Amino acid sequence: MQKVLVGVLTALLMSAVTVRPAEADRLCDPAGEDCREILLNLIRNETVGIDVAFWFMEDARYSAELIRRAQAGVPIRVLVDLSANAGHPINGQLIEQMRLAGLPIRRRNVSSILHWKMMLFAGQGQVEFSGANYSPNALSPDDPFRNYIDEAIFFTSDAAIVRSFMQRFDDLWTDTVSYTNYANISGTPRRHYARFTLSAEMNFPPLHSYRNRAVAAYNAERSGIDAIMYRITDRAHTDALISAVQRGVRVRLITEQAEYRNPARLWDAWNKDRLWMAGIEIRQRAHAGLNHQKSVVLRGQKLTIFGSSNWTSPSDQSQEEHNLFTTRQWMFDWFVQQFERKWNNTGPAWETQVFVPLPPDAPVYGAPANGAGGVSTRPVLQFQAGPFAHLYDIYLGTTPTPQLIAVDVPLGPSEFGGLLSYQAPALAPGTKYYWRVVAKTMALQPAGGQVWSFTTSGSPGPAPAPLPSPSPTPTPNPNPNPDPAPAPAPAPAPAPAPAPAPAPATPRPSMVIDSPGRGMTVRQPFAVAGWAVDLAAADNGIDVVHVYAYPSNGAPPIFLGASTMNVARPDVAAIFGAAHTASGFGVIARGLAPGDYMIAVFGHSSYGAGFVISQGIDVHVAASTMLTLDAPGPNAVLGQRFLVGGWAADFSAKSGGGIDIVHVYAYPLDVAGAPIFLGQATVGIARPDVAAVFGAQYGRTGYDLIAPVLPVGRYQVVAFGRSLVSGGFDAVSVVNVTVR
Repeated sequence: MQKVLVGVLTALLMSAVTVRPAEADRLCDPAGEDCREILLNLIRNETVGIDVAFWFMEDARYSAELIRRAQAGVPIRVLVDLSANAGHPINGQLIEQMRLAGLPIRRRNVSSILHWKMMLFAGQGQVEFSGANYSPNALSPDDPFRNYIDEAIFFTSDAAIVRSFMQRFDDLWTDTVSYTNYANISGTPRRHYARFTLSAEMNFPPLHSYRNRAVAAYNAERSGIDAIMYRITDRAHTDALISAVQRGVRVRLITEQAEYRNPARLWDAWNKDRLWMAGIEIRQRAHAGLNHQKSVVLRGQKLTIFGSSNWTSPSDQSQEEHNLFTTRQWMFDWFVQQFERKWNNTGPAWETQVFVPLPPDAPVYGAPANGAGGVSTRPVLQFQAGPFAHLYDIYLGTTPTPQLIAVDVPLGPSEFGGLLSYQAPALAPGTKYYWRVVAKTMALQPAGGQVWSFTTSGSPGPAPAPLPSPSPTPTPNPNPNPDPAPAPAPAPAPAPAPAPAPAPATPRPSMVIDSPGRGMTVRQPFAVAGWAVDLAAADNGIDVVHVYAYPSNGAPPIFLGASTMNVARPDVAAIFGAAHTASGFGVIARGLAPGDYMIAVFGHSSYGAGFVISQGIDVHVAASTMLTLDAPGPNAVLGQRFLVGGWAADFSAKSGGGIDIVHVYAYPLDVAGAPIFLGQATVGIARPDVAAVFGAQYGRTGYDLIAPVLPVGRYQVVAFGRSLVSGGFDAVSVVNVTVR
């Protein structure tokens, strides 16, 4: 009780605190800095009072230090949101620790969340805020520049900002509509500070509109806009950025790919695909961790926007947020330098990679059932393609390769697995029809469904009249320069092409990677193959593709090769027309170390518009080594000296056999003991039998050695081959023998 009384008396004095002028303002980048220790030291050094508000806390170091300060008699107030516990159970545990320690806690009690991440230190005249939650790795990297959470942490003693947070924290603390007492509070909460005017730089949604203020700034920009944004679901931001590009402003965006394919945030993909189609340059996280930052730099105005708000409607209209709109030169310079480092990968590690739009799920049909009879002559086609498809091409006709009857039908996504409906035109009675749906994202990335059939009811009459041909719906111009190749060396130039044809008024590129399949495990060499077209061009519209492999560890991409569109694809021509017969491509991939990669294919325009479309798939590249033991044979009975021989190759090697060293060991099976090194084999021995099967490149892959004298007994003979691609002894072969 005495401790509580001391805290109350001290709190009553806090309204008289004089906030010192700014003297310790700094931004901290958790990509390579320990921002957590700075914050912990502020907690440890506070003697007057601490105010804390957060969406969730999962790092017990913060709660422990706050409890220690409370036990030392420092008044502490905590605002929390228990709805965060469902996704972050540790949050509930740490709140319970603070409750048991006697900290006064109020909680948000409405559906819109408390999205603050703020600590205020009254005696030190300091406030810390950002978009970073108080989790173990949000303010300090797990591995600098390689495994971290993108954030910008602001520590300031600027009086106007500190007083703004004092005012708003008191507003929330005394709010009896959206907040309620949770623990260690008796009576009606009271304000602790004098009333202050909010700084013009500060933005506190929903009291202020983040959207309106940010969009007005985008609309006023005439030079360049650089943004790092975790989540994008509010089209007001994307519409304004598209308008900026259309008036000649360069717009660049670094974003988070986990949100791009998060079905709970499906409009994130819709917005990012629209931005990419409009010509906005987009990169995404390449490091391990998460891109959780929310910042915008407007070059011409020297304006920086950062804080807790994502580009979402709740971040503008309902959630408690805190943002800063500032023209302070030092902050502008800091954010510019941070963005350029990430965009150009000039730091110690690769932090960003090119954004590649992904396709939707393939359409799944509901009705009419495949092979159904007695179907209405005005059938409704029902199907769904998951949460990321928005536009649909409808094919319907009397042959197994049905004709295109509708283009880019805007039916939207299937959010909860429900079926979409398309009203087919009037059909002939008693006739068998075939239909197919191709789903597309807002970046026009396609995924085709199967061909199904049905037969209409009634008796057959005259030959069915042709179905109407579509008038293509205009779509935005594709990204003219998607930055396909941030590789350290330029890609080989493709073979000379004919003079480009005139650019179509509304380009409509489309691409599919048929092989390898998404998520497959592959062994080298493997083919990257598929097709690419521009449906608005007089010719195929795509004349060459470049293929890259982007390692998952963020290392620079690896150029795998270029392919002209020289593979006949009659299946594509049957759907899109004869001009697209030569629309297939293929590149043989080799030279990749085992690991995870994104294989990205970039399609080049035949009419001079650059690389206008790209597609990517994730694959796991398994070791492509092979080592055989021709001698000794399995369970052979041998003398004390014997021949070990066979052949070894790494089929991912770009030249030669790919194995430069073979070591041979004998592991005793009768007694416990260390393996016996039999020696390093001679390699490079001619093997015409291997060359006859795998090609001349592997004609000298043989190896052999004569084993030294071994004691009588049973052994497991093991040969290890070292790969020139991976540098490891990846090739292994084993045989059991008996030595007499």
